Amino acid sequence: MGTLYDLCVRAGKELESRYGNDPIGLVRAKGELAAKAGFLVTLVTPNDVDDQEKRERLVRAAMEMGIQL
Repeated sequence: MGTLYDLCVRAGKELESRYGNDPIGLVRAKGELAAKAGFLVTLVTPNDVDDQEKRERLVRAAMEMGIQL
């Protein structure tokens, strides 16, 4: 597993812990994270290339949403 996948999993778990009881809020938050990062975070798999640019965009997007990765 690469760092990108690990960061995506951590971000997804954080969103699920925040919005677990609000399915619409969770979908919106995942969409917001994807829009800010520029890719669908929840679709990254362990086999995906560990792209440093994507990692940086994900960390920035998460920080904007108050998620510390």
